[in-house]
Amino acid sequence: MNKTQNNRVSACKLLVLSAVSVFLLSYEAVAEAEFLKEIRIASSNTISSTNLSTFYARDAKFFEKEGFDVKIIIVQTSPALAALATGSVDYTTLSTSAIEATLRGMPLRLIAVTMQHPVQGLVVRKEITQVADLKGKKLGISSYGGATYAAAVYVLRHYGLTPKDVTILATGDPTVRIAALKHRAIDAAIINAPLDIKVAKEGFKILLDVGTIYKLLSGGISTTLKKIGENPAEVKKVVRAVVLATRFLADPQNRDEAMKYYMGSGFKLDRDSAGDFYRRLVPSLSSSGMVERDKIQLVIDSAVERGLTDKPLDPETVVDFSFVKELGF
Repeated sequence: MNKTQNNRVSACKLLVLSAVSVFLLSYEAVAEAEFLKEIRIASSNTISSTNLSTFYARDAKFFEKEGFDVKIIIVQTSPALAALATGSVDYTTLSTSAIEATLRGMPLRLIAVTMQHPVQGLVVRKEITQVADLKGKKLGISSYGGATYAAAVYVLRHYGLTPKDVTILATGDPTVRIAALKHRAIDAAIINAPLDIKVAKEGFKILLDVGTIYKLLSGGISTTLKKIGENPAEVKKVVRAVVLATRFLADPQNRDEAMKYYMGSGFKLDRDSAGDFYRRLVPSLSSSGMVERDKIQLVIDSAVERGLTDKPLDPETVVDFSFVKELGF
């Protein structure tokens, strides 16, 4: 065999090897995609501070590393809880609502917490300079009986007002509250960050950060007793993905990456707004995935006060932090 023939044989071998390599890589990619287990997580709104860790865990592939293909389904709180209880979804990003549902007898548990307190702004028209100015005015919240309502009542009382002094209106979606502000149908609204930052740039102002006063836990992952009992390995992996995402966002070394996410696919904020959001968010994050017992008790006490239940339970009976504790963070 002459030199030219040898070169041709070598070239053919190289082409065959390249084709085999491409095939194997493609096969591995398909096999990996097919191996990922789909899980469905219900959230009561699109990405906000309260569900940020779960969205980031999906977008930054924390869930994928645990073997999951996560589908986040946007649905209102009550239907989300019902879907969880019936198995239509596997988990929710609801925390306080999940605890309150448990108090009412639903077989649910909060299994991880992402925020020690909410990052919400009390957004008002510019002529309002103090909380006392809200007397006789209208305040927009998400729903009656929910965490935002409890926060509104707490803040008003903190400043010497009662729910009777202010007309509290449940408007549902935050976009409705924003529209109501712009059309002067309401005078103020409690809005989750960073949407409150965006609204403030449109002729309004953030009178105060609700979480600096109302230290209620916010955000997390909840599931059913059935899921915990039948598939604890899956639950632990889901918890790990969410907690690792939270820890990543809380770590100052990852500030640039977090800012990039807030300015990009996360919230599409400008750099100044992203910086403002970052500064407010980091102190609220729970890197351990847990909160103290008294914060759980605050949720229970609030539910009892609002008449959601007349059977106050021990905080340990409405949460299950065993999976978080196993992570050893």
